[in-house]
Amino acid sequence: MSVTHQDDAGYYRYRGMPKPDPAARQADKLRRLLKANRQRIAFNASSSRPLFVRLNQHIAQALRDGIKVTRLAEAAGLSRWTIRTIGLSFDDLLPSGAHPDQQLAVIAGLKSELAELGEAKAALEERRLTLLAAARRLGVMDDFELAALSGLQSGDIRKMTWGLQPELL
Repeated sequence: MSVTHQDDAGYYRYRGMPKPDPAARQADKLRRLLKANRQRIAFNASSSRPLFVRLNQHIAQALRDGIKVTRLAEAAGLSRWTIRTIGLSFDDLLPSGAHPDQQLAVIAGLKSELAELGEAKAALEERRLTLLAAARRLGVMDDFELAALSGLQSGDIRKMTWGLQPELL
């Protein structure tokens, strides 16, 4: 944007920056938020994997130490079939000699940590859905850019956001 004024001594040219377009500003904000949300979801997923591994190892060790499948299923919140399957996948364990109540407490603690991560994941996915619906509602980005920013497929984004009325950012 340039404004020209004629004075006695010559010309003055204003060389300031034009104000950014509100739609472009909103699109940049949505891009930044979607990218951060995708990173948080990936971090959540990568931090839950080791917890699942530890839970499975503790369940298998408890089975090897002689704790009943029913007690383990109650402590872990899993089915008896799943507990048996986990126990069969670890066939090289030796008895640990740990007290059964201590093992059940560790398993219950891991279960609660996984439940907290699951709640955090649900909140992040709800936030992602709100951001995607807002971006589609504003029309500032196409579905393929939204797919790249969110890690979802464009068809899934259309299905998920169909009929949602998000609150604008």
